[in-house]
Amino acid sequence: MSNQVDRLGGVSRFIERVSSEFLRRGFLVEIIGVNPTPKDELVEVNRPAEMLVDCLWDEPAPENWTLNRRRDRLNPFRRRRNARRHELRSNGCRKLSKKLVEWGPETVILCTQVFGMEHLIEAGYDPLDRSLPRVIGQYHGSYEMCVQTGDLRRVLKNYKDVDRFVCLTADDAALFTRAGLNNVSWLPNPVADPSTVVQERENTFVTLGRYDKQKSLHYVVKAWESVYSDLPDWKVELYGEGPLGASLQEMIDDLKLPRIRLMGKTDMVGEVLSSSKVHLLSSQYEGLPIAIVEASLAGVPTISFDCAPGIRDLIIDSESGIVVRQNNVSEFAASMEKLALEPETLAQYSDRGRMHAQQYLPSTISSKWITLFNDLQR
Repeated sequence: MSNQVDRLGGVSRFIERVSSEFLRRGFLVEIIGVNPTPKDELVEVNRPAEMLVDCLWDEPAPENWTLNRRRDRLNPFRRRRNARRHELRSNGCRKLSKKLVEWGPETVILCTQVFGMEHLIEAGYDPLDRSLPRVIGQYHGSYEMCVQTGDLRRVLKNYKDVDRFVCLTADDAALFTRAGLNNVSWLPNPVADPSTVVQERENTFVTLGRYDKQKSLHYVVKAWESVYSDLPDWKVELYGEGPLGASLQEMIDDLKLPRIRLMGKTDMVGEVLSSSKVHLLSSQYEGLPIAIVEASLAGVPTISFDCAPGIRDLIIDSESGIVVRQNNVSEFAASMEKLALEPETLAQYSDRGRMHAQQYLPSTISSKWITLFNDLQR
Protein backbone atom coordinates (compact mmCIF):
# COMPACT_ATOMS: atom_id res chain seq x y z
CA MET A 1 0.00 0.00 0.00
CA SER A 2 1.32 3.43 -0.98
CA ASN A 3 0.12 6.96 -1.59
CA GLN A 4 0.05 6.39 -5.36
CA VAL A 5 0.75 3.38 -7.56
CA ASP A 6 3.53 3.64 -10.16
CA ARG A 7 4.53 7.19 -9.28
CA LEU A 8 8.04 8.23 -10.30
CA GLY A 9 10.36 7.63 -7.35
CA GLY A 10 11.97 5.14 -5.01
CA VAL A 11 8.83 3.98 -3.19
CA SER A 12 7.24 2.73 -6.40
CA ARG A 13 10.42 0.96 -7.41
CA PHE A 14 10.54 -0.70 -3.97
CA ILE A 15 6.93 -1.86 -4.32
CA GLU A 16 7.58 -3.26 -7.77
CA ARG A 17 10.64 -5.23 -6.60
CA VAL A 18 9.10 -6.79 -3.49
CA SER A 19 5.75 -7.47 -5.17
CA SER A 20 7.45 -9.38 -7.98
CA GLU A 21 9.51 -11.39 -5.50
CA PHE A 22 6.51 -12.20 -3.30
CA LEU A 23 4.51 -13.31 -6.33
CA ARG A 24 7.42 -15.47 -7.50
CA ARG A 25 7.50 -17.14 -4.09
CA GLY A 26 3.82 -18.05 -4.24
CA PHE A 27 2.11 -15.20 -2.39
CA LEU A 28 -1.08 -13.56 -3.61
CA VAL A 29 -0.23 -9.90 -4.16
CA GLU A 30 -2.41 -6.79 -4.40
CA ILE A 31 -1.02 -3.28 -4.81
CA ILE A 32 -3.18 -0.51 -3.35
CA GLY A 33 -2.77 3.22 -3.95
CA VAL A 34 -4.60 5.84 -1.91
CA ASN A 35 -5.24 8.24 -4.79
CA PRO A 36 -4.48 8.38 -8.53
CA THR A 37 -0.97 9.24 -9.70
CA PRO A 38 -0.58 12.56 -11.58
CA LYS A 39 -0.24 11.77 -15.27
CA ASP A 40 3.04 13.66 -15.62
CA GLU A 41 4.63 11.51 -12.89
CA LEU A 42 3.16 8.15 -13.93
CA VAL A 43 5.67 5.43 -14.78
CA GLU A 44 4.44 2.62 -17.00
CA VAL A 45 4.99 -0.81 -15.45
CA ASN A 46 4.42 -4.17 -17.08
CA ARG A 47 3.31 -6.61 -14.41
CA PRO A 48 1.67 -10.07 -14.44
CA ALA A 49 -2.12 -10.16 -14.76
CA GLU A 50 -2.42 -12.09 -11.49
CA MET A 51 -0.93 -9.14 -9.57
CA LEU A 52 -3.97 -7.05 -8.63
CA VAL A 53 -3.89 -3.25 -8.58
CA ASP A 54 -6.49 -0.93 -7.05
CA CYS A 55 -6.95 2.69 -5.97
CA LEU A 56 -9.05 3.87 -3.01
CA TRP A 57 -9.98 7.34 -4.29
CA ASP A 58 -12.09 7.64 -7.44
CA GLU A 59 -10.23 10.73 -8.65
CA PRO A 60 -7.34 13.00 -7.62
CA ALA A 61 -7.92 15.51 -4.86
CA PRO A 62 -8.99 18.93 -6.17
CA GLU A 63 -6.34 21.63 -6.08
CA ASN A 64 -6.45 24.47 -3.56
CA TRP A 65 -8.71 22.67 -1.10
CA THR A 66 -7.29 23.75 2.28
CA LEU A 67 -9.20 26.16 4.54
CA ASN A 68 -6.31 27.39 6.66
CA ARG A 69 -6.94 31.11 6.09
CA ARG A 70 -10.08 33.08 6.87
CA ARG A 71 -10.46 34.22 3.27
CA ASP A 72 -10.33 30.55 2.19
CA ARG A 73 -13.12 29.66 4.59
CA LEU A 74 -15.21 32.48 3.14
CA ASN A 75 -14.63 31.31 -0.44
CA PRO A 76 -17.56 29.05 -1.54
CA PHE A 77 -15.56 27.48 -4.37
CA ARG A 78 -12.74 26.56 -2.01
CA ARG A 79 -15.21 25.18 0.53
CA ARG A 80 -16.68 22.94 -2.17
CA ARG A 81 -13.23 21.70 -3.11
CA ASN A 82 -12.53 20.99 0.54
CA ALA A 83 -15.80 19.09 0.90
CA ARG A 84 -15.06 17.08 -2.25
CA ARG A 85 -11.66 16.06 -0.91
CA HIS A 86 -13.20 14.87 2.37
CA GLU A 87 -15.81 12.97 0.39
CA LEU A 88 -13.13 11.22 -1.67
CA ARG A 89 -11.23 10.29 1.48
CA SER A 90 -14.33 9.01 3.29
CA ASN A 91 -15.36 6.91 0.29
CA GLY A 92 -11.84 5.53 0.03
CA CYS A 93 -11.77 4.57 3.69
CA ARG A 94 -15.12 2.78 3.38
CA LYS A 95 -13.71 0.83 0.44
CA LEU A 96 -10.62 -0.03 2.46
CA SER A 97 -12.72 -1.09 5.45
CA LYS A 98 -14.43 -3.72 3.30
CA LYS A 99 -11.06 -4.91 2.02
CA LEU A 100 -9.75 -5.36 5.58
CA VAL A 101 -12.59 -7.78 6.34
CA GLU A 102 -12.18 -9.60 3.01
CA TRP A 103 -8.42 -9.99 3.42
CA GLY A 104 -8.63 -11.35 6.97
CA PRO A 105 -5.86 -12.55 9.30
CA GLU A 106 -3.87 -14.42 6.63
CA THR A 107 -2.95 -11.11 5.00
CA VAL A 108 0.00 -8.86 5.76
CA ILE A 109 -0.35 -5.22 4.72
CA LEU A 110 2.96 -3.58 3.96
CA CYS A 111 2.10 0.11 4.32
CA THR A 112 4.93 2.08 2.75
CA GLN A 113 3.86 5.64 3.67
CA VAL A 114 2.20 7.31 6.63
CA PHE A 115 -0.64 8.83 4.55
CA GLY A 116 -1.74 5.29 3.74
CA MET A 117 -1.50 4.35 7.42
CA GLU A 118 -3.83 7.21 8.32
CA HIS A 119 -6.37 5.70 5.91
CA LEU A 120 -5.94 2.25 7.45
CA ILE A 121 -6.68 3.61 10.92
CA GLU A 122 -9.69 5.57 9.65
CA ALA A 123 -10.89 2.40 7.88
CA GLY A 124 -10.98 0.49 11.16
CA TYR A 125 -7.61 -1.22 11.47
CA ASP A 126 -7.29 -2.53 15.03
CA PRO A 127 -4.02 -4.23 16.04
CA LEU A 128 -5.87 -6.15 18.77
CA ASP A 129 -8.44 -7.62 16.36
CA ARG A 130 -6.88 -10.89 15.22
CA SER A 131 -9.55 -11.34 12.55
CA LEU A 132 -7.99 -8.45 10.58
CA PRO A 133 -4.71 -8.36 8.63
CA ARG A 134 -1.36 -7.77 10.28
CA VAL A 135 0.27 -4.44 9.39
CA ILE A 136 3.91 -3.56 8.83
CA GLY A 137 4.49 0.19 8.58
CA GLN A 138 7.42 1.76 6.77
CA TYR A 139 9.19 5.07 6.43
CA HIS A 140 11.35 5.34 3.30
CA GLY A 141 13.49 8.23 4.43
CA SER A 142 16.04 8.65 7.17
CA TYR A 143 15.11 9.74 10.70
CA GLU A 144 16.62 13.13 9.94
CA MET A 145 14.44 13.42 6.83
CA CYS A 146 11.44 12.54 8.99
CA VAL A 147 12.30 15.42 11.32
CA GLN A 148 13.09 17.93 8.54
CA THR A 149 9.89 17.26 6.61
CA GLY A 150 7.68 17.46 9.70
CA ASP A 151 6.62 13.80 9.39
CA LEU A 152 7.88 12.64 12.79
CA ARG A 153 4.74 13.48 14.74
CA ARG A 154 2.56 11.64 12.22
CA VAL A 155 4.92 8.65 12.15
CA LEU A 156 4.97 8.33 15.96
CA LYS A 157 1.20 8.70 16.17
CA ASN A 158 0.15 6.38 13.38
CA TYR A 159 2.79 3.64 13.55
CA LYS A 160 2.95 3.19 17.33
CA ASP A 161 0.55 0.24 17.39
CA VAL A 162 1.37 -1.58 14.14
CA ASP A 163 2.80 -5.08 14.38
CA ARG A 164 6.16 -3.85 13.15
CA PHE A 165 7.63 -0.55 12.01
CA VAL A 166 10.43 -1.02 9.48
CA CYS A 167 12.96 1.66 8.51
CA LEU A 168 15.97 1.43 6.24
CA THR A 169 19.10 1.36 8.41
CA ALA A 170 20.24 0.28 11.87
CA ASP A 171 21.13 3.89 12.75
CA ASP A 172 17.64 5.08 11.84
CA ALA A 173 16.07 2.19 13.79
CA ALA A 174 17.93 3.31 16.91
CA LEU A 175 16.78 6.91 16.45
CA PHE A 176 13.11 5.98 15.88
CA THR A 177 13.25 3.77 18.97
CA ARG A 178 14.73 6.59 21.02
CA ALA A 179 11.92 8.86 19.75
CA GLY A 180 9.29 6.56 21.24
CA LEU A 181 8.51 3.59 18.98
CA ASN A 182 8.98 0.17 20.57
CA ASN A 183 8.21 -1.99 17.51
CA VAL A 184 11.13 -1.05 15.25
CA SER A 185 13.07 -3.24 12.81
CA TRP A 186 15.16 -2.30 9.80
CA LEU A 187 15.60 -3.71 6.32
CA PRO A 188 17.26 -2.17 3.27
CA ASN A 189 15.30 -1.88 0.05
CA PRO A 190 15.80 -4.47 -2.69
CA VAL A 191 17.26 -3.28 -5.96
CA ALA A 192 17.21 -5.17 -9.24
CA ASP A 193 20.26 -5.09 -11.47
CA PRO A 194 19.40 -2.52 -14.17
CA SER A 195 22.41 -3.26 -16.35
CA THR A 196 22.19 -3.64 -20.10
CA VAL A 197 24.98 -4.35 -22.53
CA VAL A 198 26.55 -1.20 -23.96
CA GLN A 199 29.47 -1.29 -26.35
CA GLU A 200 31.26 1.69 -24.83
CA ARG A 201 30.51 4.06 -21.96
CA GLU A 202 30.54 7.77 -22.58
CA ASN A 203 32.28 10.32 -20.37
CA THR A 204 29.05 11.24 -18.61
CA PHE A 205 28.10 12.32 -15.10
CA VAL A 206 24.47 11.38 -14.53
CA THR A 207 21.78 12.18 -11.95
CA LEU A 208 18.53 10.26 -11.45
CA GLY A 209 15.99 12.16 -9.39
CA ARG A 210 13.19 14.67 -9.33
CA TYR A 211 13.85 18.32 -10.08
CA ASP A 212 12.79 19.44 -6.62
CA LYS A 213 14.07 21.05 -3.44
CA GLN A 214 15.07 17.77 -1.79
CA LYS A 215 17.39 16.76 -4.64
CA SER A 216 18.98 20.27 -4.76
CA LEU A 217 20.42 19.74 -8.23
CA HIS A 218 21.59 23.34 -8.34
CA TYR A 219 24.64 22.09 -6.42
CA VAL A 220 25.48 19.81 -9.34
CA VAL A 221 25.18 22.79 -11.67
CA LYS A 222 27.48 24.85 -9.43
CA ALA A 223 30.02 22.02 -9.23
CA TRP A 224 30.01 21.65 -13.02
CA GLU A 225 30.62 25.39 -13.36
CA SER A 226 33.89 24.83 -11.44
CA VAL A 227 35.23 21.93 -13.49
CA TYR A 228 33.76 21.93 -17.00
CA SER A 229 36.70 23.80 -18.52
CA ASP A 230 39.11 21.16 -17.14
CA LEU A 231 36.98 18.30 -18.48
CA PRO A 232 36.37 19.20 -22.13
CA ASP A 233 35.41 15.66 -23.14
CA TRP A 234 32.88 15.12 -20.29
CA LYS A 235 29.20 16.07 -19.97
CA VAL A 236 26.42 16.08 -17.35
CA GLU A 237 22.93 14.64 -17.88
CA LEU A 238 20.16 15.30 -15.33
CA TYR A 239 17.28 12.81 -15.62
CA GLY A 240 13.99 13.48 -13.86
CA GLU A 241 10.96 15.69 -13.70
CA GLY A 242 9.57 18.16 -11.22
CA PRO A 243 8.70 21.72 -10.26
CA LEU A 244 12.24 23.14 -10.36
CA GLY A 245 13.00 22.10 -13.92
CA ALA A 246 12.48 25.59 -15.32
CA SER A 247 14.66 27.27 -12.67
CA LEU A 248 17.44 24.73 -13.21
CA GLN A 249 17.37 25.39 -16.95
CA GLU A 250 17.42 29.14 -16.31
CA MET A 251 20.45 28.70 -14.05
CA ILE A 252 22.29 26.68 -16.72
CA ASP A 253 21.45 29.30 -19.37
CA ASP A 254 22.44 32.25 -17.18
CA LEU A 255 25.82 30.68 -16.42
CA LYS A 256 26.25 29.74 -20.11
CA LEU A 257 27.36 26.25 -19.13
CA PRO A 258 28.19 23.84 -21.94
CA ARG A 259 27.56 20.08 -22.00
CA ILE A 260 24.96 19.94 -19.22
CA ARG A 261 21.36 19.07 -20.07
CA LEU A 262 18.03 18.39 -18.40
CA MET A 263 17.05 15.09 -19.99
CA GLY A 264 13.53 14.73 -18.54
CA LYS A 265 11.92 11.59 -17.18
CA THR A 266 13.28 8.21 -18.22
CA ASP A 267 11.98 4.67 -17.85
CA MET A 268 15.29 3.35 -19.24
CA VAL A 269 17.41 3.51 -16.09
CA GLY A 270 19.54 0.54 -17.11
CA GLU A 271 20.41 2.04 -20.47
CA VAL A 272 21.19 5.44 -18.94
CA LEU A 273 23.51 4.01 -16.30
CA SER A 274 25.21 1.54 -18.60
CA SER A 275 26.20 4.34 -20.95
CA SER A 276 27.49 6.62 -18.15
CA LYS A 277 30.58 6.59 -15.94
CA VAL A 278 29.76 8.48 -12.71
CA HIS A 279 26.49 8.92 -10.78
CA LEU A 280 25.92 12.12 -8.77
CA LEU A 281 23.59 12.58 -5.78
CA SER A 282 23.20 16.05 -4.27
CA SER A 283 20.17 15.56 -1.99
CA GLN A 284 19.45 17.39 1.24
CA TYR A 285 18.07 14.21 2.78
CA GLU A 286 17.46 10.63 1.74
CA GLY A 287 16.68 7.24 3.20
CA LEU A 288 18.52 4.47 1.40
CA PRO A 289 18.65 5.77 -2.19
CA ILE A 290 17.87 3.03 -4.68
CA ALA A 291 19.64 5.01 -7.41
CA ILE A 292 23.02 4.49 -5.70
CA VAL A 293 22.57 0.72 -5.67
CA GLU A 294 21.28 0.66 -9.25
CA ALA A 295 24.34 2.65 -10.30
CA SER A 296 26.70 0.36 -8.38
CA LEU A 297 25.17 -2.76 -9.93
CA ALA A 298 25.68 -1.16 -13.33
CA GLY A 299 29.32 -0.48 -12.50
CA VAL A 300 28.85 3.27 -12.00
CA PRO A 301 30.38 4.77 -8.81
CA THR A 302 28.49 7.52 -6.97
CA ILE A 303 29.64 10.87 -5.63
CA SER A 304 27.13 11.86 -2.93
CA PHE A 305 26.57 14.41 -0.21
CA ASP A 306 26.60 12.83 3.25
CA CYS A 307 22.85 13.45 3.59
CA ALA A 308 21.69 10.36 5.53
CA PRO A 309 23.09 7.39 7.50
CA GLY A 310 22.16 5.14 4.59
CA ILE A 311 24.65 6.87 2.29
CA ARG A 312 27.62 5.32 4.11
CA ASP A 313 25.86 1.94 4.08
CA LEU A 314 25.69 2.10 0.29
CA ILE A 315 29.02 3.79 -0.47
CA ILE A 316 32.36 2.65 0.94
CA ASP A 317 34.01 6.05 0.90
CA SER A 318 37.12 6.20 -1.31
CA GLU A 319 36.66 2.53 -2.23
CA SER A 320 33.36 2.23 -4.11
CA GLY A 321 32.49 5.92 -4.43
CA ILE A 322 33.02 9.24 -2.69
CA VAL A 323 31.02 10.74 0.19
CA VAL A 324 31.25 14.53 0.37
CA ARG A 325 30.43 16.84 3.27
CA GLN A 326 26.88 18.12 2.99
CA ASN A 327 26.50 20.98 0.50
CA ASN A 328 30.26 21.38 0.04
CA VAL A 329 30.36 22.31 -3.63
CA SER A 330 34.15 22.58 -3.86
CA GLU A 331 34.62 19.02 -2.52
CA PHE A 332 31.89 17.76 -4.83
CA ALA A 333 33.56 19.39 -7.84
CA ALA A 334 37.00 18.08 -6.85
CA SER A 335 35.56 14.56 -6.59
CA MET A 336 34.06 14.85 -10.06
CA GLU A 337 37.43 15.94 -11.40
CA LYS A 338 39.24 13.13 -9.58
CA LEU A 339 37.11 10.34 -11.07
CA ALA A 340 37.12 11.91 -14.52
CA LEU A 341 40.92 12.29 -14.62
CA GLU A 342 41.88 9.02 -12.88
CA PRO A 343 40.49 6.16 -14.99
CA GLU A 344 42.23 3.48 -12.91
CA THR A 345 40.60 4.80 -9.72
CA LEU A 346 37.25 4.94 -11.50
CA ALA A 347 37.62 1.32 -12.60
CA GLN A 348 38.54 0.19 -9.07
CA TYR A 349 35.54 1.98 -7.58
CA SER A 350 33.32 0.44 -10.24
CA ASP A 351 34.41 -3.13 -9.41
CA ARG A 352 34.23 -2.62 -5.64
CA GLY A 353 30.80 -1.00 -5.86
CA ARG A 354 29.37 -3.79 -7.99
CA MET A 355 30.51 -6.37 -5.41
CA HIS A 356 29.21 -4.33 -2.46
CA ALA A 357 25.77 -3.91 -4.04
CA GLN A 358 25.10 -7.65 -4.38
CA GLN A 359 23.66 -7.72 -0.84
CA TYR A 360 20.71 -5.58 -2.00
CA LEU A 361 19.48 -7.88 -4.77
CA PRO A 362 15.75 -8.72 -4.52
CA SER A 363 16.20 -12.44 -3.80
CA THR A 364 18.30 -11.67 -0.72
CA ILE A 365 16.07 -8.91 0.66
CA SER A 366 12.79 -10.75 0.00
CA SER A 367 14.03 -13.69 2.09
CA LYS A 368 14.48 -11.29 5.01
CA TRP A 369 10.94 -9.97 4.49
CA ILE A 370 9.52 -13.48 4.59
CA THR A 371 11.38 -14.16 7.84
CA LEU A 372 9.71 -11.05 9.23
CA PHE A 373 6.29 -12.26 8.02
CA ASN A 374 6.85 -15.57 9.78
CA ASP A 375 7.79 -13.76 12.98
CA LEU A 376 4.40 -11.99 12.96
CA GLN A 377 2.60 -15.33 13.14
CA ARG A 378 4.33 -16.34 16.38
